[in-house]
Amino acid sequence: MRAWRLLSLLLPLIAFGCSTKAAPEPLWIGQLLPLEGPNRTIGQHARQGVEQAVAESRAAEQTVAGHPLAVLHVDSRGDPATVQAETVRLLTVNRASALMADFDATLTERLLRENHSYGVPVVVPGALPGAADAKAVVSLGVPPAVRGRLLAQYASVDLHLHRAAVLTDSRHPIASALAAAFIKAWPRKGDSSIEEWTYTTVAERDERITRLIQAAPTVVLLACPLSDLRALRPRLATALPKAPLLHGGEDGGVSPLQAELETHADIYLATAYSADHLTESGRDFARRYEERFHESPDLYAAQTYDATRLLFDAMQRAGNASKEALVKEISHLEQFDSVTGPVRWKDRQPRRRVFLIALKNNRAKVVRTIEPDDN
Repeated sequence: MRAWRLLSLLLPLIAFGCSTKAAPEPLWIGQLLPLEGPNRTIGQHARQGVEQAVAESRAAEQTVAGHPLAVLHVDSRGDPATVQAETVRLLTVNRASALMADFDATLTERLLRENHSYGVPVVVPGALPGAADAKAVVSLGVPPAVRGRLLAQYASVDLHLHRAAVLTDSRHPIASALAAAFIKAWPRKGDSSIEEWTYTTVAERDERITRLIQAAPTVVLLACPLSDLRALRPRLATALPKAPLLHGGEDGGVSPLQAELETHADIYLATAYSADHLTESGRDFARRYEERFHESPDLYAAQTYDATRLLFDAMQRAGNASKEALVKEISHLEQFDSVTGPVRWKDRQPRRRVFLIALKNNRAKVVRTIEPDDN
């Protein structure tokens, strides 16, 4: 049985006393996310971000051409085949007007591929490996090439580190794009140097990390899933205790890195989200979110909250339920005010505030904030 979960109606149905007039058909937004399995916490927080946006829209009594809006959450199961089938189902059976993607770039790619012939707008709360290849696809995450370049600049210039080593899981598009940008940005003069290893299996990963340690780098970029970073970090901490680690996987903010790492972890990351650097409206969102869910919002909650608001705003500007009107609004989008500041798009890639964060002794500190025009 497919794990379908219906979020409460985004915008309230207007009651007409005792009238028996049928309620308008809602405009559906489909969202694929992991509701079960190892990434279910990501799915839970992403769903909560949507629910917060829903509550605010309901309170404002917003509608689009008299139609309420509703969100249908679908379990991606972390499986490309499931994403393929459920995307088609959302578009043909539920006739979704728009889609929100997963934070997993590989699953997002499958969703976009299946949606290509339907052409409904898609908002990606996370990042794409490169520029969106369709005018109605909008990404909110920091492009991995930007994150890679900023990490290289910070490690080489601010930390004065010269010998870099990069270990990349080449199966992951975000990690590969970030690593490529990092390598390109690393200085090649004086005593600066860089070496790279790639892997596709656990056996290859363990063999490559042995060679990496033998190279004795002063800084290590792990462009890999968080599970691999957790597996490799203890060995690197023992063999290279003075070499800081740079997180080069998909952007999940600070929380996933803090969750299961030892208290002496020393990691740097570039991320779209910092709970300590929210705008005034962002702080209002965080307060309401904490009151509702009894926990602070993380990147997954904040990004899906923003993605939902972006879609709501576009649908209201479109003023009707037609795909053409909504595609036009999305494709002409120039700026959106996220909870951490403005997001602008150039060449179909987002430009937004980026936070360089040092995670030392399991405590996070923003060491640099890069404004949209500087990245």
